[in-house]
Amino acid sequence: MKAGCKVKICGITNLEDARLAAAEGADYIGVVVDVSFSPRSLTIEQAGKIFASPYRPTVALVHQISFTKLELLISSLKPFAVQFLSRAADLIVRAKKIYPGIQMWQSIHLPPADEQVNRPEIERLVWECSEAGADLVVFDTAAVISGSKRFGGTGRQSNWQLVQQLVKNCPLPAFLAGGINPSNVAQAIAFVKPAGIDLCSGVEASPGQKSLNKLRALMTEVRKENAL
Repeated sequence: MKAGCKVKICGITNLEDARLAAAEGADYIGVVVDVSFSPRSLTIEQAGKIFASPYRPTVALVHQISFTKLELLISSLKPFAVQFLSRAADLIVRAKKIYPGIQMWQSIHLPPADEQVNRPEIERLVWECSEAGADLVVFDTAAVISGSKRFGGTGRQSNWQLVQQLVKNCPLPAFLAGGINPSNVAQAIAFVKPAGIDLCSGVEASPGQKSLNKLRALMTEVRKENAL
């Protein structure tokens, strides 16, 4: 998958950053919607202009959302995909029946690299997602930041050796997230061989504000690695 590694720039909070990500070559942009623990979260109303923009296919990231709220989000924003930060097999089954044209992505969170992980449980979650009809999984990192557990947007790496094996055996396209930045993105793509990378803080000037220089440096490295 390395030759075609895609890039999703997440945590977009404004139209200018959406434009910058697209101009530098990102394949997707991600917007966090009504997620209480995220400093980059927008309301459905605030997110509307970004989802209505022509820049790139836009993914809505949600956490512990009700099906009623999910329906409101989809009807209001018309996202390319919905990415669930919490376990959502039942929601995915229901949503795929009603919204077959919208992709459903599932984040699967691993602990930071220095902590133990229950590999059989992670593998079970992957197959649960596949059977529910998910289109893609994102292997990300969950970590406690300032006393609060955050699912994504942590800037922390998981165990990439484990993720490499999970990606290799995954029945779905798999993206890698967590602690990726311009200095390690080439290593991440070469070693893990994901279908794509998904990152947020690694290309920020400050939370919710993207850095043009970091975006440009990241995409330069991705293009080099994809050309090998």
